[in-house]
Amino acid sequence: MTDTDTLATLLILTSALLHASWNAATKRTENKLGTIAFMSIFGSLLYIPFVPFFPLPHGVMWAFIFASVTAHIVYQLALARALELGDLTFIYPIARGLGPLLVGVFSLLFLSGTLSLPEFLAILTLVGGIFLTISARAGSAKAFIAAVISGVMIATYTLVDGFAVKSVDEPMIFIIWGALTFSPIFAAYLTLIHGRSFLKDSLSTWRVSLPIALLAQSGYALALYALSLGDIGEIAALRETSIVFATLIGALWLKEDIPGKKMIAVLLIAIGAISLKLV
Repeated sequence: MTDTDTLATLLILTSALLHASWNAATKRTENKLGTIAFMSIFGSLLYIPFVPFFPLPHGVMWAFIFASVTAHIVYQLALARALELGDLTFIYPIARGLGPLLVGVFSLLFLSGTLSLPEFLAILTLVGGIFLTISARAGSAKAFIAAVISGVMIATYTLVDGFAVKSVDEPMIFIIWGALTFSPIFAAYLTLIHGRSFLKDSLSTWRVSLPIALLAQSGYALALYALSLGDIGEIAALRETSIVFATLIGALWLKEDIPGKKMIAVLLIAIGAISLKLV
């Protein structure tokens, strides 16, 4: 394992912990869409101090940015709905499990050499462990559908973002300008759908939402930087170890029931993640 591989692994595992943490914190809030709106819109403004140091994107980079923005908007809306309807330990495995599965299949079919067969089998082990959690706990059909949409969008923005950060010399250009482009577009959409008062109400949740925004924005930036260093399919799969963190947080903090089958699933996830780095 090279120093770059080690750094990418550490970054993505940290990102996984931060991702599970902000999802759990959002689950505990009363206004989940409002919290996500604050996190995504006002949280993106945290990147403004970095603007003078990174030039505007140009050319095809804007296409990557708008594709990523579209996927993230659908993801945020679906995630908010899923968190309203289902337990974290039900919807999180579905959403996060579909991501690496779809990315892995895409990489194997269309990115020759990106994933070897043993690596893909390791991804399936990891994803199989994630989906085993579903059979351990029933959830509503609406929660399931919202989680599936979230998972499809996770796979979409993972591929788009991965290609984007690999196409530039400085990944922070995409990270910063992508976040700052997302903010006004998402704000305009929410205002159109929910009225002008929605963003004001979202801003009033800042005491709870600001820490969540810091966790989410930091985790996303770390994930994108890790994607710029390593293999897209492999990094995307390692990020799904967040299910381990989410399971622990769900049991210890949210007090959700964690049956024995789900604990076995978490062990499979860990084995899949480790195997992915060994093959």
